[in-house]
Amino acid sequence: MRDEDLLFLKKLLIREVVPATGCTEVGAVALATGCAMQALSDPVEKIENVLIEVDERTYKNGLGVGIPGTGEVGLEFAAAMGVTSSKNVERGLQILENPAKDAIHKAKTLIQKKKIHLARTPYVKEILVLAKIHSHTNEACAVIRGSHDHVVSVERNGKPCHAISFQEEEVGEIYERVKGMDYRTLIEFVKTMNVAEYPILQQSMDMNMHFAEKAMEDLSNLEMGKVMEKHEESSTDGKRLPSRIQHITAVVVEARMRGLDYPVMACAGSGNQGLVATIPVVETAKTMKASHEHLLRALALSYLTTIYIKSYTGLLSPICGCGLAAAVGAGCGIVYLMGGDTSQIEAQINNMVGTMAGMICDGAKSGCSLKALMAVGLAVDSAYLSLENVRIPETEGIMGKGILETLTNLQRIIEKGMPTMDSVIVELMEAKTPKD
Repeated sequence: MRDEDLLFLKKLLIREVVPATGCTEVGAVALATGCAMQALSDPVEKIENVLIEVDERTYKNGLGVGIPGTGEVGLEFAAAMGVTSSKNVERGLQILENPAKDAIHKAKTLIQKKKIHLARTPYVKEILVLAKIHSHTNEACAVIRGSHDHVVSVERNGKPCHAISFQEEEVGEIYERVKGMDYRTLIEFVKTMNVAEYPILQQSMDMNMHFAEKAMEDLSNLEMGKVMEKHEESSTDGKRLPSRIQHITAVVVEARMRGLDYPVMACAGSGNQGLVATIPVVETAKTMKASHEHLLRALALSYLTTIYIKSYTGLLSPICGCGLAAAVGAGCGIVYLMGGDTSQIEAQINNMVGTMAGMICDGAKSGCSLKALMAVGLAVDSAYLSLENVRIPETEGIMGKGILETLTNLQRIIEKGMPTMDSVIVELMEAKTPKD
């Protein structure tokens, strides 16, 4: 492997596997208003107006998702919490973690006084969050663009302030480089890496499995998870690997979407993707009694595969990132754990993309748990097929001659076949929202 590829992939793992509390879209909105509020330097009581403009996909994902520790949902409340929690902006996408009671109270007051206004900007295909805050005497603005914590500018009264940027490089440029790599380079990297140099892998496993433990303790507050737990306990095949992985993953995703106030390690811009890319691999390793080093390598492959696929689909897209990226990554990690070779790992990508390509994203919400359940179940079952060299033929459907062609076909479906998908979904979601 070339030294430049080794260094790039090392940086990529560190850059794309990061902590987040709550849905990353509401986190991005809170971070933007928090940065603007910090620049404003006026007390909350003097605020006259807060305007948040977001791209359509951020709008879609944040419209109905829970805000950690508050019992509230949506982008408006996330924006209000960013304003009242601005002292936490240095924490990046963890700005919403463990919110103070006073911050929640002040955020509710801002909402009640109708000082928070949300708008969406159509036709923007990258992440964009613009926050403007006006007080009696000052105004401030913060802009996030490209990725959830890429703060590109902060201004006070039209003059630039120091912008706190948690991602220095443009995500588009990085993803273009990822997309230009041979997937086998990623596999080679995983097989030869010195895992001791990547503490992020252990940190991610610890954080996400801790979140899973807390989610399982919170079953009384979950609707879907509570029912699945009941049937899991009475099931005669309760110890079957796919069933157990599905159960745990679904509970964890529902808990996160309802606002369970613990951080997770996100992958490729999504906390749910981080969870889905982690839990199936860890649970499989437990069943197999795999060595710790083998598990960490499998996690690295899961994360890198997730990132690789997202370089084709985009950070936010009309298709489900958990199903079409993270679960595929987990599936590849499982095949690796089970001793699969390079061609069998590639077969896993083809089989899962060929099966899951029709799963759309209709926003972040508790129902994502069922999509995750289906996707991780397929990841395990498809792994068994891939290990027996069973794969969807290249002559069928969207399959290509190899994963490069298959993923290029998937990208074409998104860009050419789904250009209005997000707009239609948003229209359907807004039609259910009560008008003032």
